[in-house]
This record gives sequence, C-alpha cells and structure tokens, in this order.
Amino acid sequence: MRFFVALLPPPELVRDLAATVAAVTGTAGAGEGGPDRPRGLPGARWVDPARWHVTLAFLGPVDPATRPALDERLGRVARRHPPARLRVDGAGRFGDRVLWARVSGELGALATGVRRAAVRAGALHGDDRPLRAHLTLARVPAGAEVDLRGLVRALDEAIAPLPWSAEAITLMSSAGGPTPAYSVEGRWDLRGSPAAGR
Repeated sequence: MRFFVALLPPPELVRDLAATVAAVTGTAGAGEGGPDRPRGLPGARWVDPARWHVTLAFLGPVDPATRPALDERLGRVARRHPPARLRVDGAGRFGDRVLWARVSGELGALATGVRRAAVRAGALHGDDRPLRAHLTLARVPAGAEVDLRGLVRALDEAIAPLPWSAEAITLMSSAGGPTPAYSVEGRWDLRGSPAAGR
C-alpha cells in the first residue's frame, strides 16, 4: 500500500464540477465506456468523481511501526491550521498526460506542515515536488497521442468558480494498479485560528 495526505472536496462541489465536465466532454452511453462516463478523450482513464482529492503530500509505503508517530504529528498540524478556504476555478494539464481542475487558495503553510510532520515521523522519503493543487480529472496512458489543449481551454472557460472550505486533512491509502482502491486511514479536523495558520 502507498499512503498520501489529502483534502477531500465536499459532495456538492463534486456534483457541480462533474456536471460541468460532463457538459463539456459529452456523456457516453453504456456501450462507450459505461453510463455517465465523459468521452471526447479516446483512450483516457477518467477519474471517478468520488475519488477526486487534493494531494498535500505523497508518502509512498509507510512502515506500520511509523503510523502512531505519523498520526500524532498530523493531528498536531490539524490543530494548528484553520479550515482552508479554496475554490475550483479553471482547468489545466501536465503535458499531454494529465487533465485537471485547478484548485486555488492558500495551502502552502498547511502542505509544508504536513510534509514536515511526515518527515519527522519517518514517513516521507524524498517527495519534494512543489505543491500544485488540483483535482485530477483524467489520465492519458503512455504511448497515446493526444492534444489536451483544446479540452483544457473549453473546461477553463466552462468551470465557474466553485468555493469550498476544506475542514480536515485525511490520510489515505491506495492499493492496486491503474485504478487503485482508496481507503481512509485517518482524519483530523482543521481547528486552528486563522492567525495561527499564517
């Protein structure tokens, strides 16, 4: 199993964003990828909206002996930081491999706190990529020839700002291949004062 720390969007935001994505991309019938599956990106693996999340830190495998310290330190981070005021307000891509919805808001301090907690617990090993907050909408397999630019432009214009308040950080595990199974391993409410989170 691999672990990551994430923010989970509320159901109403998931519903509204999923409707916008379906309106832009079209909705496939049962013979074209399953009911209510977006089309318009042949070969892509569309992420089930129920699995959308913002990754604050990817931890990889975590030694079970490390979990108590990790849980304790993530709890401390949550007590120091207030709920995060965020919004989904556009779309983007990582090359021609990943299509995503942009998440804006002040997450730098929270992500830094989460990563520092994981390092001190011995549960983070070398993931120093800068935070680019997003919800992954689709992945394109290696070798597929696609151009995501037109779809990014269409989604960027169609996605109206969708505000949300992230009220907790969640430790998730994933297991499996291209479509891994996610499980919630722990959840901590963000309870700090706004001043403390700066």
